[in-house]
Amino acid sequence: MAKNNMEIVYQIEDMIKKYNKKPEKKIRKKDIVDMLQKADIILAMRTGFDEAEIFGEIIEGVSLKPDIVKDGGRARLLPVFTSYEQIPRDYMDSFSFIKVPASYAYTFMNDCDDLNGMVLNPFTEYNLELRKKRTAPKSQVSATKHYKKDVADTEPEAMIIYNNKKYPIKKTPFTIGRENASIDIPETYISKIHVVISCKDGKYRIADYDSTNGTRINGTQLRPKVYYELRDGYRIELAEKEEMVVYIN
Repeated sequence: MAKNNMEIVYQIEDMIKKYNKKPEKKIRKKDIVDMLQKADIILAMRTGFDEAEIFGEIIEGVSLKPDIVKDGGRARLLPVFTSYEQIPRDYMDSFSFIKVPASYAYTFMNDCDDLNGMVLNPFTEYNLELRKKRTAPKSQVSATKHYKKDVADTEPEAMIIYNNKKYPIKKTPFTIGRENASIDIPETYISKIHVVISCKDGKYRIADYDSTNGTRINGTQLRPKVYYELRDGYRIELAEKEEMVVYIN
């Protein structure tokens, strides 16, 4: 008789516990991975409704962005949960959660160049990392790792997506303009320096540099040379013609 998903995930959780305890009869990581392929797992998602539309009982255009955690070595990992019991209450309050086949999580992990792998039940005593490729040998560490739910770097990782191209903001000030800028847009309606992006106290800010044709953030017109905070997913519109999106981790 085939096992239901609850039976499979409870077996996975028990296997992870035994794997971390290293009993005489060892559980191999491969055994856990093979079992995981049969399961539906849970992903944490940041939900965006900026472009959502309602059609009767259907909501279209909702954006879903998976959460990312970092281990002590700063590896970027996709957090995956086998059951809702493995999700801390404070973390649960911050995200939407969807249940998907484990193969979906593997596909996303392998297709995302910025990810180093995934971690099962990261905020519990018995967690398990699954890396995309072999890394250098690790030093002796305890079986329990502490994963950060919110990483507060002095300068968080950020990038601008424009015309399907990524522009990492590696240093500030970061400029967008007609010429000699971090992002060059050689159009007459774009000012030589149209906007300036800076980072202060761990927060990214943007200011219109007194451009001729103006700047909008999520549809709101910016006042010249006044800084506004940028957040993940914000849309930047220059001169009502050029649009780009900012991503901040």
